[in-house]
Amino acid sequence: MKSNAKSKIIILITLGILFALAPRITINPSLITSNNNVINFDKENLKISVTTGKIHIINNSGWVDFRNAGNCTGSGTYSDPYVIEDLEIDGGSSGNCILIENSNVYFKIENCSVYNSDWGSDAGIRLSNVNNSQLIGNDCSSNYLGIDLSYSVYNNTITGNIVNNNGGGIYLCEGYYNNISGNTVNNNLWGGIYLLDSSYNNISGNTANGNNLNGIQLGYSFNNTISGNTASNNLRGILLFYSRYNTISGNTANNNERGIYLYFSSYNTISGNILRGNDECIVEENGQNVIQDNDCTPTPSLNYLPIIFIISIAIVGVSVFMILKNRKMFKKPQEDLDFL
Repeated sequence: MKSNAKSKIIILITLGILFALAPRITINPSLITSNNNVINFDKENLKISVTTGKIHIINNSGWVDFRNAGNCTGSGTYSDPYVIEDLEIDGGSSGNCILIENSNVYFKIENCSVYNSDWGSDAGIRLSNVNNSQLIGNDCSSNYLGIDLSYSVYNNTITGNIVNNNGGGIYLCEGYYNNISGNTVNNNLWGGIYLLDSSYNNISGNTANGNNLNGIQLGYSFNNTISGNTASNNLRGILLFYSRYNTISGNTANNNERGIYLYFSSYNTISGNILRGNDECIVEENGQNVIQDNDCTPTPSLNYLPIIFIISIAIVGVSVFMILKNRKMFKKPQEDLDFL
């Protein structure tokens, strides 16, 4: 009888453990987010894009020649920008797919698919010393860099683009007063969104998940606003090094090694962020920042779910085996139930 009672007690304990774990083994609702800042584009449009050769435009006069050749529309003004749209460009592992240099006229690149740029130096779309551009709804995946804005660039809008599976996602160097919003920048080899020597930029509503290094990174950058982004399942969600006076608020950075990492960075405001399930929530090294009202709940990682499931099944299996082995000893089941 004692053996029978012990077997039943083991089963009850096992079931109790499973029910106790059940509410904790759930997907964090914050990982399933909707973003009102994201511009939704019909990806099916990319399937009707026209395949064309690589594009290289130098100086404002280059736009005039490009339009006169029938390659774009518009006149380069605020109300009538030059427009490049609905193209598919294979970089052929050599050079940039689209390269614009030394331009300050108004232009828009929209609904284009660019891929296979030179691995080692080039990008799907590269803007060098360019102002007044809009990159909207493009697929810039499978390049060395997805989107590269470099050197004295300002008043550029990068929104609603897909920038996945590149060496690096979106790179901004020496950029000022730019808007990077509503982009999907996932699974890049190094990082998602990277600002270097850049100030007074708005980085908002982007998704930068599953990148090998950092979701969003600022280096030597000042007075930027980083808000409403999701940067989960990276090595570090958001990294600042040698950067000051930035505002980091309302972001979600879950299940990283470090949620937010501040290295030699001071006078930044870190507030109202959701930073759950990270090995370390917020780490400061050699800096003094305002850190307040962040959610650092240590949510259990879903990576352990298969192990928990296997252990639970094993416990149940052993318990059932013990019952079957000793079932011949069950003489008075009602008394056993009374005992329990």
